[in-house]
Amino acid sequence: MQFLTLDDIKRASEIGGAHLDALGKFDLRTLTPDEYVTFCLIIVNEANKAAGDRIVSAWTIPVGAEG
Repeated sequence: MQFLTLDDIKRASEIGGAHLDALGKFDLRTLTPDEYVTFCLIIVNEANKAAGDRIVSAWTIPVGAEG
């Protein structure tokens, strides 16, 4: 079973990219070790969140539907 999809990773990378934009850094080589770890954590956490949101929405019964 595949939990992460390419779309999950793309969504996470957009958020990670926004974080780099906020730092004003566009080259990963210029990140400090702490900035790099934070960037990696954002990507991992957001990818997992995207996957979780997708899985939950697949199992959610719409309001008013019989269940």
